[in-house]
Amino acid sequence: METDAVDSLEGISSNEEVIGELGNAGEFLAKVELDIACSSEKLVNLSVLVMHVATRENDFEAFVSEEEHMLGDSCEKALEFDLLSGILDSEVQEVDKFMSTLQADVISAREIVSLFKDLGETFMEMEGKLCDSEQSLKQSQDQVSEIRMQSAKFQRILSCSKRDEHWNSDKGVDFPTDNQFLNTNANIKMQTAGQQRNILRILEKTLAREIDLEKRLTESKQMEEELILRLHSSEQEAFFLEEEEAEIWERWFQADNASEVLMGISKELLSRLQIFQFNLNGAVQREAKLRSELECTTEQLKAKEINIHKLESSEMENAIVGLKEKISKAESRAESAEAKSKLLAESNMELNLELGLLKDSGSISEKVNSLERQLQESDIRLQHAVASAEANQEKQSMLYSTIEDMENLIKDLKLKVSKADSQADSAEEKCIILSESNMELNKELRFLSGRLECLEASLHQAEEMKIANAKDIAIRKKVITDLVMQLAIERERLHKQISTLAMENKILLLQLQKMKKDPSVNIDLNGGGNSKEFSLPKHDLTDITCARESKEELTKLLATGSMVDVLSANCLQHSFSSPIFRLRKTDMIPATLALVSDSPTPLH
Repeated sequence: METDAVDSLEGISSNEEVIGELGNAGEFLAKVELDIACSSEKLVNLSVLVMHVATRENDFEAFVSEEEHMLGDSCEKALEFDLLSGILDSEVQEVDKFMSTLQADVISAREIVSLFKDLGETFMEMEGKLCDSEQSLKQSQDQVSEIRMQSAKFQRILSCSKRDEHWNSDKGVDFPTDNQFLNTNANIKMQTAGQQRNILRILEKTLAREIDLEKRLTESKQMEEELILRLHSSEQEAFFLEEEEAEIWERWFQADNASEVLMGISKELLSRLQIFQFNLNGAVQREAKLRSELECTTEQLKAKEINIHKLESSEMENAIVGLKEKISKAESRAESAEAKSKLLAESNMELNLELGLLKDSGSISEKVNSLERQLQESDIRLQHAVASAEANQEKQSMLYSTIEDMENLIKDLKLKVSKADSQADSAEEKCIILSESNMELNKELRFLSGRLECLEASLHQAEEMKIANAKDIAIRKKVITDLVMQLAIERERLHKQISTLAMENKILLLQLQKMKKDPSVNIDLNGGGNSKEFSLPKHDLTDITCARESKEELTKLLATGSMVDVLSANCLQHSFSSPIFRLRKTDMIPATLALVSDSPTPLH
């Protein structure tokens, strides 16, 4: 039993190690798949950015080919092309680095998966996931190469245009730095009334955008608070799910331990049942032997009794017949002897009478002598008859003694028969006891077989519970991963909004710095000497200071992104690599494009 327990414990520990290694491999594959999904999403955003840059390319070429550069849409679109192409180049380099790390991760995942070739279906499933990841990675690399070619094309166009003398001419438009561009825009003199109206419209739009920025900041604060509440609730849900998962694992281990214990008990009961069955078979065999011996002994006893009865009856009959004959002979001899003795007595009396008569008469002595001799002979005969009678009596007494001996022998044989009967009765009682014990053993065997069936049913139920718990754990894990993906998407959206707001705030701060340097703008109407001074109202300055404060709050809110990282790490049990989150720079590109396309003034 101890060796079985040790083997079972070693099997459990090995199974736990294999399960742990499979869990680590699954987590690593999930991380690789998630990284590839993020990279594919990143490439989609980059392809959109490439399309926008391509649309700005024609405008940039038209701007470069013009002899006199206007301050309108062509200058703005040329600046957009320059900025977006630079962003595209940096993002392509970052994506290329991330693709190299993904390639190394896929190679290491291939090495890890190759260790589980003996697992069959699990290995095939992991191999399929890895092949899909490799195919998607290859497609992503092809897309990156295409985007790199487009970016190189845009950079060549920019380098060619920068070498052009029109780009570096001193006609009032200088783009190398943002401060020079702002100074140039501040010192441009309006020549026509249409340009004056354009500047006024631009200022109105900037004020409206500042007001809209305040509204967006308040909305972003509210959304940030809501997201913080959602994050707290999701953290609590994740904590509860972790507790439930721990309870489920604990139940699963308890069920596994119970199944092992029940398996040990069932094995012990099976061994005991086999021992009982072996003993029962031995008892049945002994019972069969005893029954056969009993039947043989009973048959032998019956045959001996029959033979004894026959011998006794025949011997007794023969003895009785012989005794009767001897008795009849002895009686006849005794009767003949008595008759002879009577005759002799009578003859003796007669002779005595004759002798007396002869003595009285004094007759012949010879007759007396003859009579005396006859008397002596008769006496001798009488003695012989008495001796024969005594001998007959002795024979009769001997016959009586032999009869008594035969009776004693018959009694002894009857005692032996009674003893044999008692032995047969005891053997029958032993057979009855053995049959009763056999019945009890059969009952115990049926009980143990029923108990074994119950244990097998409970073991099957425990296995079903274990499978159900495993399915429940898989479902809960899927729910947790979906929740984490939703949280990541929500954080992405919030990050996009915050990044757009931060960019707008940066633009406004740059404008504010320019306005602090040049508090008023002198506009020359129709080339005359009259000038009109335009200054920003006070409420606009307060709006700009509020925007600066909102920028500080946004920098604080950006720090809350670590909460999502902690939640994701707790739920998926592995941390997302930093390159994924560095890739999110391009997620704000659609918003920046929308902002640039809506803005009538050049970006700084």
